[in-house]
Amino acid sequence: MSDEGLTVFNGRYELLRRIARGGMADVYLARDASLDRQVAVKVLFPEFANDPSFVERFRREAKAAANLNHPNIVGIYDWGQEQGTYYIVMEYVVGRSMADVMRSTGRLSPDRAAEIASDVAEALSSAHNAGLVHRDIKLGNIIVSDDGQVKVADFGIATALARRTGDNLTHIGSVMGTATYFSPEQAQGKALDGRSDLYSLGVVLYEMIVGKPPFTADTSTAVAVKHVQERPLAPSLLGVSIVESLEAIILKLLAKNPANRYPKAEDLRGDLQRYLAGAHSIPARTGQSPQVRTGQSPRVGTGERPATGSQVPPAPVAGRPRTGPVATAPPPRGGPPTGPRAQVPAAPGPGPGPPPQYVPPAYYYEEVHRSDGWKRAVLMFLGLVVLLVALGFLGWTFYDSLGLGDSNGPAEPTTPDDAALIEVPDVSGLSYGEADALLRSAGLEPEPSYQVNTGVPENTVFAQSPLAGQRIEEGATVALTVSQGEIPRVPPVRGRNRVDATEILRSAGYEVIVIEGTSQAEAGIVVGQEPSSNTELAPGEAVTITVSTGPGQIFVPDVRGQTLSQAFQTLIEQGFRVGERREPSTIVEAGQVIDTDPPHGFPVSAGLEVIVITSDGLPLVAIPDVQGLLFDTGKLSIERAGLVIGIVTFEPVEPGSADVGRILAQTPPPNLEVSAETPVDVVVGESSEGEGDQIGPESPEGEGGETEGIDQAGAGPPEEPDGTG
Repeated sequence: MSDEGLTVFNGRYELLRRIARGGMADVYLARDASLDRQVAVKVLFPEFANDPSFVERFRREAKAAANLNHPNIVGIYDWGQEQGTYYIVMEYVVGRSMADVMRSTGRLSPDRAAEIASDVAEALSSAHNAGLVHRDIKLGNIIVSDDGQVKVADFGIATALARRTGDNLTHIGSVMGTATYFSPEQAQGKALDGRSDLYSLGVVLYEMIVGKPPFTADTSTAVAVKHVQERPLAPSLLGVSIVESLEAIILKLLAKNPANRYPKAEDLRGDLQRYLAGAHSIPARTGQSPQVRTGQSPRVGTGERPATGSQVPPAPVAGRPRTGPVATAPPPRGGPPTGPRAQVPAAPGPGPGPPPQYVPPAYYYEEVHRSDGWKRAVLMFLGLVVLLVALGFLGWTFYDSLGLGDSNGPAEPTTPDDAALIEVPDVSGLSYGEADALLRSAGLEPEPSYQVNTGVPENTVFAQSPLAGQRIEEGATVALTVSQGEIPRVPPVRGRNRVDATEILRSAGYEVIVIEGTSQAEAGIVVGQEPSSNTELAPGEAVTITVSTGPGQIFVPDVRGQTLSQAFQTLIEQGFRVGERREPSTIVEAGQVIDTDPPHGFPVSAGLEVIVITSDGLPLVAIPDVQGLLFDTGKLSIERAGLVIGIVTFEPVEPGSADVGRILAQTPPPNLEVSAETPVDVVVGESSEGEGDQIGPESPEGEGGETEGIDQAGAGPPEEPDGTG
């Protein structure tokens, strides 16, 4: 620890505050004292640090990732061991993950999504060329800095973790390779290469454009099964406005068979750059193998094989000539065939040979040179002539309907239907109440809709349809657009204490969600809010504020009412060490948490031991010895011990015996420890003859009758009435 109370790793990295928590580590903002710069320090969870084989793989992978030097990859500076765990030091990027961006803005425009995917593809290309497969490409690992630069995080770390877990879907204590972004081969536990990262990037690109991933389900296993068995719906089928070429890129990335995806990340980047340059359509492919004659043409851009089962060769990298043999055949007599479905006959020979392969363009956007340009020019000219004739006819019809060619001028509306039409009054600028009354008095039906308009007073009509002056039928609807006024803006509360900030937001009509985090600010001070101040937000929506727990301190969470295992998990996730103490309780059920020590809400340093106080149920009490006592005295003794009288039975004794009205036996026996409220059964002596001084009822049937008789005998034989001697 430094003089300022900060945790220091390796004598140089001062941990300032925790900024994120992942499936395998906590991430802290730190200061590199040697170079006087901010860095991010990722500290592994203990379950990983205690595995020697994982630590060795982690060391190798971190070293390999540290050798990556690319502007779109978060750099790794250092790694080491400290306080029983391992850490890595990374570049600190001021920005937000794409997961945060999507939560706040919703889906992106296709162009912006393609730009981000292109930068990620460039980062993957650099890593794949260095022999590193990321294995966990997802929105949370793509960071966009405040200046718009895209960076990919966690290179090498995900590889080390994957090798530890054997590429399984899940691992206790970790979230490895989120199932939403799994490639089919990753879900099946097969060997992975760079094409698996490209599949995950396809899921990311799909989600950025559509607003949701291609496959969702209630469990990670169900999602993984869908990746293996189901085909994604094309974005255009979900109502997304997307051009043909970009949709083809996405579907190629999501091909189930890795061989049908892009072979390399630079191939993907080349297609994305062509799309961003304006190539938005896919030209028809010319030339097919003779086996593609049944009308089933190869799918373009889906990443699937042609119907014949022959493999469509991957497109070469831009600027690189195709290599390898390509089957060809001589043209038939009479000239070469034309059209996209031209059939190439097999080459003559003594026996059947392999059919010529289908050769696609280098990319989706390769220009296809045609020799039938004059035909298209003639067709375009004829189409233009037809269009001009149609426009001339429509113009003449409209001119004739106005009667402008008639010397008597335009005809006046004389039909009964025209006479019944009502002229729409102008209600713009009126309050909705005034507009409603005016339209109804004219025999029309108003239909309001409300929109935000900061330039028009609230509840004022600023648009109408049909427009004023038009004539419509009586009872017809007039749509009115009414100003909703200005949506309130979120007030600024950063820097205020928790109580004041909550009151300000609630007074503005917002729900308040409070989260806590360590900060250099004083405990209880608001250090962040989402949405940010002055953001337009309708009343009733939620605003999340982050409250500082002070430098290196956090509040003990409230685990009351949880089971012991739930409380342990909650506290361990918050960074505490835990212990247990059991206490009896008359309120809390056995096995549930009564409270913690220190109590919940108490600010303490991270890593402190918190004792979980668990209920043992009702407290144990020793059964008093009441044998030989008069019933009332014994009953009082039992109740004072926290027990209750159970079944009371009577046993005959000699008339006049001292045992009349006394407890002769008890069950359970004396001095046995039992739970509070346990019933104690007793046997009471009763005179065997019906004399005047008998104790107890004549007919001791039922507990009530027995107890009534005993109460009468509580002080011994009953006294005779006064005056009888």
